[in-house]
Amino acid sequence: MAGQASTFFIMNTSNLTIVAGCFIALLCSACQGEKKMNKSLKIRHSVIAGSWYTANKSALTRELEGYLAKAKNISENRRVEAIIVPHAGYAYSGRCAAWSYKQLEGKKIKRIFILAPSHYVAFRGVSIADVDAYETPLGLVPLDKKTVLDLQKSPLIGNVPQAHTREHSLEIQLPFLQSVLSNFTIVPMIVGDINLTDAEAIGKLIAEKTGPDDLIVGSGDFTHYGASFGYMPFKSNVAESITTLDMGFLDLILAKNTSGIFDYVEKTGITCCGRWAFAILIAALPEHATGEKLYYYKSGDMENDYRHSVSYVAAEFYSHIKIEKKASSESNKDMPPLTKEEKTTLLKIARDTLTMHVEGKGKPDLSKYNLTPRLKEKAGAFVTLHEKGQLRGCIGYIEGIAPLAETVRENACNASTEDPRFPPVQPSELKDIDIEVSVMSPLRKIASPDEVIAGKHGVILKKGWHQGVFLPQVATEQGWDRETFLKHLGLKAGLDMDAYKNGELYVFTAEVFGEKDR
Repeated sequence: MAGQASTFFIMNTSNLTIVAGCFIALLCSACQGEKKMNKSLKIRHSVIAGSWYTANKSALTRELEGYLAKAKNISENRRVEAIIVPHAGYAYSGRCAAWSYKQLEGKKIKRIFILAPSHYVAFRGVSIADVDAYETPLGLVPLDKKTVLDLQKSPLIGNVPQAHTREHSLEIQLPFLQSVLSNFTIVPMIVGDINLTDAEAIGKLIAEKTGPDDLIVGSGDFTHYGASFGYMPFKSNVAESITTLDMGFLDLILAKNTSGIFDYVEKTGITCCGRWAFAILIAALPEHATGEKLYYYKSGDMENDYRHSVSYVAAEFYSHIKIEKKASSESNKDMPPLTKEEKTTLLKIARDTLTMHVEGKGKPDLSKYNLTPRLKEKAGAFVTLHEKGQLRGCIGYIEGIAPLAETVRENACNASTEDPRFPPVQPSELKDIDIEVSVMSPLRKIASPDEVIAGKHGVILKKGWHQGVFLPQVATEQGWDRETFLKHLGLKAGLDMDAYKNGELYVFTAEVFGEKDR
């Protein structure tokens, strides 16, 4: 990690090669018609292809497509300002990273500022390699050399060649970017040791360069836990304690609290290798940018073994794109109630999906079901799993981002294997699990908590960067009145119990039906 490396490494010049003529046309075509260069090009060849990810172009493309297919794009009406992504080998963190990169699909992004930590060399400030392009199995990624030279006028931004010789944290982001975008340049920055003043100064320099077609990428893994990392502060409830530690740090990042990041590192000793990259990133963001967590898990979750565990977070910062909505738009109109046959179809989709997904057989083909126009309309929905009367998983979408049938299918998968509160459902459990589906109405903002009807309304509480949601049936299942319902919602959002009194409240209703009802 930056700040812990005590030696410099001799640069492996085999990874930094002067490339002549035959590559010039290729690089220039990647630069969107930029005039041909008459000089030779310096290419930084991949140092992790074949280890951190496959060196085979076709296999790498398939692997990336697989990760992206399992993520959801929730940023259709957002301008993505920045993303936070992990940088472990794809086998470990690719599933998480895909959630951040999925948000970039269909976006017009022409230049990307990448902030990634130095793991092998200690130095102050930021280093940008003296190269014209990075190479991965998917091709060349050219630098925006003019911007690089402008930034290097600052004494905090230079070139430490040894910092780039072995570093994986920046390079591992490039194949994902090449998969979701085209014709872009990069400003690739390796981050060394910095203080708060440095972070704010570098962030300001980046902010002065960024425009509407730019993106900032922050590369970093969160808590590294275990004896091999020299970090084992928890004696019990290790998994839960790591999650609490990670979420406390993420809250500061999403709140764009730069000084808070430095204070938290000092107070907790959190072993987040991307901490200073994230500090610069949030210092570079526009004031209006809103942060949101997209995905989170720990490597220890895979085997329920946290003796050697690294945490992975996907998050984004975005601004809203103003879209004129028609009064009669599909997203605002009241949906007709589902028929008995439609409910039966959705439950069958959920059951078939659960069985196939847990048994490793993929997902069912929706064309084989009787999909009415209602089931093809976009709608939010949750899938809840109970095993012998106990909650076993619950994940869904509050708003309609996909057709209802597809939403139920996707969240049957998610509830069974992606709910971070539970281990993945095993085939032996299928016979004991019953399924419940909740289909959401459109959201409605309310002016007062008094408008909430416990047992009828689901509620979303938003305050600052915190957000929590309860489905309508939660109040009934727990026997809560309105006040108790809203107080517990505040706790779920990571706030105090009175947060509902001055936070934003949105209500919705839900059609709730399950296999036990039949």
